[in-house]
Amino acid sequence: MPVETVARSLSFINWVVVSGLAVGSLAAILLLTHRSESTRGYRGFTVFAAGGWAYLAWLADGALPIPSADAPIQAATPEVDALRRLLLVLVASLATLWTLRIARGSDGRHVGLVTVVTAVAALLVAAVGWAPTPLVAVALALQLLILAAVTGGSFAAMILAHWYLVTPKLSEAPLLLLSRTLGIGIGVQIALFLIWQLFGLGGLGAGWDFFAILRLVIGLIFPALLTYAGWRTAKARSMESATGLLYIGLGAVTTGTILAAGLFFGAGILV
Repeated sequence: MPVETVARSLSFINWVVVSGLAVGSLAAILLLTHRSESTRGYRGFTVFAAGGWAYLAWLADGALPIPSADAPIQAATPEVDALRRLLLVLVASLATLWTLRIARGSDGRHVGLVTVVTAVAALLVAAVGWAPTPLVAVALALQLLILAAVTGGSFAAMILAHWYLVTPKLSEAPLLLLSRTLGIGIGVQIALFLIWQLFGLGGLGAGWDFFAILRLVIGLIFPALLTYAGWRTAKARSMESATGLLYIGLGAVTTGTILAAGLFFGAGILV
């Protein structure tokens, strides 16, 4: 893989990480809004942070380079680029509105739903615009969605675990819900990893074995174990331990996301 291709992929890796943090965090708060109780301060802070991530994604989007001829993705049309950036701006704006609704005492579930739908649409538009074929578009859309769910979900879970240190009487139910959901998301990632290998889209046997195995061990298996341990400690109301485990889990998940994004945008490999 040419050095120039690697360098150009760094901007796309950054875009995947920050947009994933935004989309997944918003989805996690929407889930808690409908399925469990959590403090207004936590929800407001996390939605506000997600809006900041969306704004950073918009800034990163404006600095994306044009893919080279040998890159595994194609250059999106100007119309698709404009739509993707517009959606990111809308996500940041809607997240701000959602934060204000929460601050005024409402759960903001309706504006939250619109925010999450808009965020998901931004990822789908990105996949369709960059994919050279419809099949790759579907695979890339699945990859971006699950990366966002796990990366942003891990961030939201870590913040929630930290919240227990200042709100000790908060029920453990919200953290248990996020931990279970995060575990399911990582399980889906492991299943997709195997599916990509089965259909010849993964890195094993294609000269990328080291990075593919690194993604599996550090970015999938390790976070899965940490998430399970975090769930067990949260269930026992050992919140300091759960917080530490989820901090490490966020680092491992982010590392895995960087590896997955780098392998796809640099070499066209799905892991």
